[in-house]
Amino acid sequence: MSAADPEHGGLFASQLAAVETLLSAGLEAPVRVTAAERVSEEGRRNLILRCAVAGALDDGPTSVIVKQVVMHGYDPDAVDSWDVRRFFGDWAGAEFLGAVAGESLHGPRFHGGDRARGLIVLEDLGEHHDLVEPLLEGDAAGAEQALLALAARLGAMHADTIGGAARFEAIARAIDSKSAGVAATCLRQADELREQADRVVGLLERLGSPAAAGLADDVATICEAVAHPGPFLAYIHGDPCPDNVFYSGGRLRLIDFEFGYFGHALRDGAHARMQFPTCWCANRLPEALLSRVERSYRAELARGCPAAQDDRLFESALAVMSGYWLIASLAWLLERAIEADSDWGIATTRSRILARLEAFITAATAFDRLPALRGTADALLEQLHRRWPESQPLPLYPAFR
Repeated sequence: MSAADPEHGGLFASQLAAVETLLSAGLEAPVRVTAAERVSEEGRRNLILRCAVAGALDDGPTSVIVKQVVMHGYDPDAVDSWDVRRFFGDWAGAEFLGAVAGESLHGPRFHGGDRARGLIVLEDLGEHHDLVEPLLEGDAAGAEQALLALAARLGAMHADTIGGAARFEAIARAIDSKSAGVAATCLRQADELREQADRVVGLLERLGSPAAAGLADDVATICEAVAHPGPFLAYIHGDPCPDNVFYSGGRLRLIDFEFGYFGHALRDGAHARMQFPTCWCANRLPEALLSRVERSYRAELARGCPAAQDDRLFESALAVMSGYWLIASLAWLLERAIEADSDWGIATTRSRILARLEAFITAATAFDRLPALRGTADALLEQLHRRWPESQPLPLYPAFR
């Protein structure tokens, strides 16, 4: 077997044979994979290998990254499986972004996928560095540069993918013939948010902090934006956290597209304002820096989204998607936080809730939107401060303290 693995004695022979086949077909030249090194830790949900490549064309890769879903009894037709859906999402996002890339790549180049084996082959970007180190261990200048790079990358990705929904659907359905279309996915996301809002209202009643009059109308406004993003319909990452990037030498690429789909661009765009709500390393950004981050994002987005140049439209969308993240965060975290506080990564559950209430109130006030949700958030924040006197909102990231 030419794709030998000296460290593991051929343990990954099946994967490497698939990689040779995919690369040879894609490059239209015979390719050999001569060695493999395991990059991922044992027990992770994905097996990640770095594979050395020989025989490629002069401009072909000398090494690639192989990412394979790890689950007992993997079945690509078990589309209701959480692991399978995430794998298909990662594949579709990586392939789509590679297909629409112009001069600037938003993620690693996509070299191919094997549905039966549950693996994809990606460009090797080298040693992985993300934004966690600048934020937690670096200085303010370095952390700011990294955050501005992330904002610009997200804005550029959204700008370049507006109008690409049909192409994304075709790629997703080639991987999974039962894949929901873009319109159906947006409607499903809106339905899920309505259910989350109903659950939050029930928790508010339990806390004795009733919803403000008109909350249903504000929830309907947010759900409508999720269901019908209009000019803001773009491919979104869905989980654009500091650790889901590749950052080196000032160059930033996005990785891990498991939660990616076509939806409202400002769902990604509001992520920093709402303190990275899907991430373990959530802390707060200085307000002045947050403004610069959002300006960087908006400038790139506006290249492909003229609506982003309109202050009223952009600010409204930012407030509405901040409301989206508030409802989603409360639905995920509030019930368990009522019972007891708990740690998640570098922050507690209660500190996340308090900080996101404050962040949403600030956005809704500044942009004069969603008054009922703002009033509900105000009342809940006051109630939780009384209940949790020892809890404080998220602190600034260490780089900015």
